[in-house]
Amino acid sequence: MVNVFLCDDDDKALDKYRNLLQEIAEKHHESTFFSMFRSGEELLFYLSESPNSCDILYLDILLKTINGIDVAKRLRAHGCKAEIIFLTTSEDYVYDAFDISPIQYLLKDSTSMERHEQIFLRALSMVKKKETEMFLYEACGILQMIPLRDIAFFEISKRIITIHYNSKEIKQFYGTLEMLEEQLINRDFVRVHRSYLLQLSYITKFEKQCILLKTGDYIPIGITYQKEVKRNFFQYISKTNMYYSGSFGR
Repeated sequence: MVNVFLCDDDDKALDKYRNLLQEIAEKHHESTFFSMFRSGEELLFYLSESPNSCDILYLDILLKTINGIDVAKRLRAHGCKAEIIFLTTSEDYVYDAFDISPIQYLLKDSTSMERHEQIFLRALSMVKKKETEMFLYEACGILQMIPLRDIAFFEISKRIITIHYNSKEIKQFYGTLEMLEEQLINRDFVRVHRSYLLQLSYITKFEKQCILLKTGDYIPIGITYQKEVKRNFFQYISKTNMYYSGSFGR
């Protein structure tokens, strides 16, 4: 069951998108449950105790009291990993949400049924992928697993690799970053330093000699890695339809 949340202060819009998405889900035999919210405050309160009870979030940007961009930023800060799709009447806000990593911005009243179907199916696919992909490692002779989506970065020191996941949790095992790079090829991880390998979706800001992650961690960028990091990052944002208006360090 995929939990789909809709947040809009217009009751007609809520009904419209719920009916539209239900039709798409039924067409493709997808099991979904819809929850509707009429304000950003209501949504934030509901998710305050269980930020990951939402799998897909359709969020209106122009909410009355607090706009959808700010709502999404607060949700991300509390660990919400939902696939976010913004609903808007204007493209003016697309550059304000770089660190939120939305799937797409959909213009109200001008997006075709085919486009809605394409985006919703992509979101469903990403949810399923996140649920099934696990990182396997061995520690103390025991094979252990962590959901790949929860891992922000790996750090190595004297052959001890530390996994940083779920914001501030860590696990350790023996290995090499070269081994990890090979294991995580095509999984949106990139080597940024001889001691660090990070997940591209966690990047929120580039500075001259480091990267700020959504976890609040600053990760150094090695000089020899900068070109490859830049190439991988822009391939990633192109693939995920993200927007980036900043520069790659200053």
